[in-house]
Amino acid sequence: MNENYIHTMKQEGLFYVDDYLFDPNINVSTMLEQYDISRFGDDRRERKQLEKRDLQCVVCGARAFGYNFDQITCESCKAFFRRNALRNLKEFCCRFNGDCQINAENRRHCAGCRIRKCFAVGMRKEWIRSEEEKAIKRIRLDMTRRSKHNKVAIDRRPSDFQSISLLNSTHRTHLNNLVHCYDQYVSEPTISGYNPSKELLCLRLHDFYNRKRPVIVNFINYFKHLPEFQQINIDDQVLLIKQNAHALLPINYALLKTPSHSKFRYTYVQTIGCINQINLHTIYQFLSNSFVSFVVSDPLVIKLFTVILFFTTNIQTTNIDTSEYKQLDYIKRTQTNYVELLWLYMLEKFGENQARTLYMNMILKYLHLQDTIEQINTIIRLNEDVQFLDGLLKTILQLT
Repeated sequence: MNENYIHTMKQEGLFYVDDYLFDPNINVSTMLEQYDISRFGDDRRERKQLEKRDLQCVVCGARAFGYNFDQITCESCKAFFRRNALRNLKEFCCRFNGDCQINAENRRHCAGCRIRKCFAVGMRKEWIRSEEEKAIKRIRLDMTRRSKHNKVAIDRRPSDFQSISLLNSTHRTHLNNLVHCYDQYVSEPTISGYNPSKELLCLRLHDFYNRKRPVIVNFINYFKHLPEFQQINIDDQVLLIKQNAHALLPINYALLKTPSHSKFRYTYVQTIGCINQINLHTIYQFLSNSFVSFVVSDPLVIKLFTVILFFTTNIQTTNIDTSEYKQLDYIKRTQTNYVELLWLYMLEKFGENQARTLYMNMILKYLHLQDTIEQINTIIRLNEDVQFLDGLLKTILQLT
C-alpha cells in the first residue's frame, strides 16, 4: 500500500488513527493488513444495502446491529470504545508483542490492541457524547414526549394559557422557594473592598479573581442552601461545586445585571500577564451578555436553567469519571426533576412553540459558553500568577 493510497483513504474518512497511536514497529498499512480491515470505505449507498442480520463487528467479528461511532460494531466493542477512547492511550500496554488478534473470543484479553484496532477501523472518539450532551439529548427526548401527550394546541398564543394551570401547588411552592433562596444568598457584593470604579483597572490574574471572590462565595452559598444539595454526600457536594461553579459564573452575572439588581455594574478591567494579551474580563462580560436577553424575558427561567446545569455530573467538555460520585443516581434524578419543573413553567407561561425555541436557544448559548470556559481554563493554567490564588479560588478554577 503506497502513501498516496493512505492519503486518499484518510481524505475519504475510511479510517482514523491518532498520531500518538503510531508505534515505531507498526504502521497503518501493517495494522490494516493485520486486522484484515475491509476497504470498501464509507459509501453511503453500500451502507443502506446492508441488512442488519448480516452485520458483523469490524473490530471483533461478533454479530452487530448497526453503526456506532461511525463504524459497524457489536455492543461490547461499542461500550469498550466509549469507556476508553478518551483516555490517554499511552496508558494501554500490550503484554505480548503488540499484534494480538482481536476476535469475539479473546477481545477482552488485550485492551491495548483492541483500542488500536478500534481506531484503525475508523471509529471516531469525537463522536462520543459527554455527560452534558447526553443530558441535553434526554431533555430533548423528554420535551418531545411531553409535547405528544400535551393536549394544548401547539399554535396557541401565551394568552390562551391563562386559564390552563400546568403547575400544581407543589411546583409553585418549589419555584417560590428557589427565588427566595437566590434573592437571599446571591446579591451584589456589599463589602467595602468592592467598589466599582469608572477608571480602567489593570489587574494581574490573581487580583482579578480576588475581586470576583465575593460574588463566587455568594453564588456557592446559594447552591449550598438548596434542599436537594443538602441531601447529597459531602464529597459529591465538593465535586459539583468544583466542576460546575466556574462555568456558571457568567450566567449568574447576567442575573445580577437585571433591573432588580440595577446597582450592580462592571468595573472597566484589563487583565495583564495573560498569554497573547488576552483580557479575561472582556471574555466573561461577553459570555454574560449573551444570557441577558433570557433574563430580561424571565429571570426565573434562567435561574432554573442554572440549577439544572449545576446538578450535572460532567458539565465540562473534558472527560470526567462520573464514578467518583457516590450518589450519581440521586443527582441525576434531581436534575430531571428541575428539567420537568422548568418545562412545565415555560409551557404554561409561553406556550409550547415559544418554550421550545427559548430552551433550544439557551442550550446553544450554553454550549458556546462551555467551549469558551475551557479556553479560559487553559489560559489560567498557563499563568504563573495562579500560585497567588487562595484555596477556594484554586478549587473553583480546578487548579487543585
